[in-house]
Amino acid sequence: MKKKGIPVAVAVAIVVAAMLGVIGLVVFDMAQRGWKVDSGNLAKAGVIFAGLLITLVKLLMGMGNSRSLKLYERSYAKEIGNAFARSDSKKHRKQLLRALALYNENKYDAALKLLDELEGHCDTRDDYCAVLLFRAICYAEIGHLEVAVKEYESLLRYNEKQATAWSNLGNLKTKLGKRKEALECYENALRYDPENAYAHNNLAQAYLADGEWLKVIAPAERALELKDNLYPADSALAIAYHALGNSEKSKRHFDRAVMGGSKADNIIYAMRSIDEGKNPFGSTAVKSDIDRAIGFIQRDTARPMVRISLPAPEDGNKSRFGGAPVDENVPLDSNGKKMHLLAAIWCSEIHGIPDFPEKGVLRFYIADNDCYGLDFDNPTAQKDFRVLYDEDEDKFDECVADDPEISENFPVSAGLHVRLTPTMSSMLCMDYGFEDAVNAALRKAGIEEGLDGLSDEDSDLIYEKNSYGGHRVGGYPCFEQADPRECDDELKKYDVLLLQIVSHAIPDENGHEKYIIMFGDEGGCQFFIPREKLRNRDFSDILYNWDCG
Repeated sequence: MKKKGIPVAVAVAIVVAAMLGVIGLVVFDMAQRGWKVDSGNLAKAGVIFAGLLITLVKLLMGMGNSRSLKLYERSYAKEIGNAFARSDSKKHRKQLLRALALYNENKYDAALKLLDELEGHCDTRDDYCAVLLFRAICYAEIGHLEVAVKEYESLLRYNEKQATAWSNLGNLKTKLGKRKEALECYENALRYDPENAYAHNNLAQAYLADGEWLKVIAPAERALELKDNLYPADSALAIAYHALGNSEKSKRHFDRAVMGGSKADNIIYAMRSIDEGKNPFGSTAVKSDIDRAIGFIQRDTARPMVRISLPAPEDGNKSRFGGAPVDENVPLDSNGKKMHLLAAIWCSEIHGIPDFPEKGVLRFYIADNDCYGLDFDNPTAQKDFRVLYDEDEDKFDECVADDPEISENFPVSAGLHVRLTPTMSSMLCMDYGFEDAVNAALRKAGIEEGLDGLSDEDSDLIYEKNSYGGHRVGGYPCFEQADPRECDDELKKYDVLLLQIVSHAIPDENGHEKYIIMFGDEGGCQFFIPREKLRNRDFSDILYNWDCG
């Protein structure tokens, strides 16, 4: 958090050089006069020298302080915001900057004294937020963690969108052993500042500490996308991929982590502990059979997926959800009406999914009706939905625009830029194959009776640890009700998840949730394809499903 100002060494050097120059000129003048002293010239030189000396003293003792306050104002511009920015609050603004200077000099008690005095002069939300933020930081530095937590909580009552406060609060909760609360803090930090590399890394570290190997991958990879040299994220990925049995990726991130500054011994210790069934980040006791079984499920069923996140910035990605059609000839539904674009995926932006096209554009169209284009009696009939593929990406419009012709019922409300992040997924609890995977993992962990031998509490824990949603290509689906393939052997051939989109809300300008995607009552949809058809680039045989709670 600390940010240092520019040293005054350069200015001091210039003044000293000038002083030496004056002395040199006096000596040169005396030499020219046969070492006779000209009192007039000597007096002038003395005045100049005295002036330079005063300047040097000011640089070292006075001007440096004023200059550093300006530098602190620039360095902490984001954290300070418009605090004490009114014309009648200039002296309070300077007091805040002096407090920051003391904080940077590790004089926390002195900084707190100034900040405490400032609280009585706070009038606006920005005033309170700046004072509370730096008070919280100072209290954390001197070890008063609980007091710092209360300061952050007070700050967030003034401004719940303060991502820095959420991230710092998460770090404190982690130190206090409140990991579940810490996770919520990190998630809130990313909700309000999705481009914060450190918040992504903090979330990855929190999952790592809990042994949630699969959940480590996406935030750690995203942290490295935003900040390539963030070596703690590489360390987390080296350990997580090792736990998931992906030795190639584990080694790559191990090498990057060590080159960046991580200690190799620490990473190796964590890997060996995991191999022995121990928790390398807490107790060294052997993990319970249930925890070991959960680890086996996640390791043995892991498969690549691409996580789709939004809202995303316009950073060059062409893939999108919703919006205007990208085809010149838009497909028609069974009533002869134009369908509407649900999603367009540029295949060149998808990485790591086996058998997925390396290039081309996949388009997903559905009818704008009450059933979102699905025939529940025949979910593979592409009469009111259509999946199209073309290898030539240049044929399609890269601009994301809204579709003015959709109704309020259409599940995607506007054209939405998306971000695509390669990661991993394990089988989720609603997948029709989950029970068999659990029984295999339990037997491997020494519980021969499988699910039949578990208490309700242990069974619930296994399902809870393997239950999460989100938009994705590849990986495993999540359902609100049931896997449509479970009771129909004919549908089990649809073994590749081509796309999943779920209901999605974002905070509006007042911080309230606003849905930009909605299937029924907070549900989601999936498109499946047989792997052989995917290999052959044949998208005429698709299983479409959507459900809601």
